[in-house]
Amino acid sequence: MTAGTELPQILVIDDEIGPRESLRMLLKPNYRVHTADCVEAGIKLLKEQNPDTIVMDIRMPGVSGIEGLRQIREIDPHLSVIMLTGFGALDTAKEALRLGANDYISKPFDAHEMQQVIDRNVERTRAHRTSEHAASEIKELNNRLLQQLAQKERLASLGQASAEFVHDLGNPLTIVWGYVQLLAKRLEKSDNSQQDASSVKELNIIEQNVRLCRELLTMWQSYGNVEASPPKMISVSGIVREVLKGISPMASENGVELKSNICEDSCTLLGDALQISRAIQNVVVNAVQATIEKKGTVTVTCAQKDFYVDLRVEDTGAGIHPAQLNRIFDPYFTTKQAKSGTGLGLYITKKVVEDHSGSIKVESTSGVGTVFTIRLPLQNAE
Repeated sequence: MTAGTELPQILVIDDEIGPRESLRMLLKPNYRVHTADCVEAGIKLLKEQNPDTIVMDIRMPGVSGIEGLRQIREIDPHLSVIMLTGFGALDTAKEALRLGANDYISKPFDAHEMQQVIDRNVERTRAHRTSEHAASEIKELNNRLLQQLAQKERLASLGQASAEFVHDLGNPLTIVWGYVQLLAKRLEKSDNSQQDASSVKELNIIEQNVRLCRELLTMWQSYGNVEASPPKMISVSGIVREVLKGISPMASENGVELKSNICEDSCTLLGDALQISRAIQNVVVNAVQATIEKKGTVTVTCAQKDFYVDLRVEDTGAGIHPAQLNRIFDPYFTTKQAKSGTGLGLYITKKVVEDHSGSIKVESTSGVGTVFTIRLPLQNAE
C-alpha cells in the first residue's frame, strides 16, 4: 500500500495515444500516472506499481479490455477499475460491470466527470487497502499475543516442573543425608566386623537412593517430551516395600514408629514405577514428618481387593485443620510453614495417582491424626 503522503497512482491502458495522453495531462497535478498501450504492458505495470485505480479501454486489438479485466481481477479482486467505452458499446460496458468493473465512462469523456469518477474510485481502493492492512495488523498482533501467551504458559509450566523437580530430589536426598549421619557416627565408634557389615547394608541403601535421584533427573530432563515412556507392568506392593525400606531408618532416627501390613499379592498394574514410587514416598514422608513432634506412629497398609489395590497411610500426628483440608492438594500450599515444606508433595501425588486412573482421599482430625488412602485399578488378569 502506498504511504498516505504519496500521490495516488493511476494506470491508464488504451491503445490510442490521444485518450492516454489526455488522461495523463488531466490527472498529472493530483496523481502519478502510468500509461500502457496494451493489456500485456498494463498487467506488467500493475504488478510493478500497484496502482490505486486503473482506467482501461474496452475495445483494443489483441487482448480486449474485457479479457484484461479478468486478468486484473485474478491479480487484485478489489482494485478499482474504470472502463472506457466507445459509441454504441453500452452492452459491453454492462458486461464489464457484471465481470467486476467498478465504473464506466463513455468516450469522448467529460474532464470534470472523469476527475470525479477517478477520485471516487481511488478513495474506494485506498479505503479497502487500509481496512485490509488493519485486519492484517490485527491478525499479526493476535498471533504474536498467542505466541507470547503460549511462551508464558510454557515458562510457567517449566517453572512448575523445576519446583517439582527440587521437591522430588528432596526426599531421597533427605534419606541419604540421614544414612550419612548414621554411618559417620558408627564408623567413628567402629571396632568390630558386625558394625562394618551393618555399614555395608546402609551404604547399599544410600546407593539405591542416589540412583533414584539420577532417575528423577532423567525424568525431568525429558519433561514436556511428547513421546512419553510407555507404561509397564509394575507391582504396587513391591514398590511400597522398597519405599518403606528407605524411609524406615529416618523414621526411627526421629522417634517415629513405622508399622506396615503389606499383602503378599503383587498388586500388578500398568504404569510408571518411578512415578508411583515418588507418589507413595511423598505421602509416607509427609506422615513421618507430621508425627515427629508427638513421637507417634505411622501405619502403612497395602491390600488387594477384587479390581483395585488400596494403600492406606495413617499417622498419629497433629492432624490437619478442617479449614485447610480442602486445599492440601493445591500446588504450593503447605501446612509445614517454615519447616522447609514446598507445598508440592501432595499436588504431585494426586497428579500421579490420577494419571494412573486412581484416586486419593484424606481424612483428618486435629490433634488425633490423618489417614490418606490411595486407590489404584489393577491390571485385569488374562
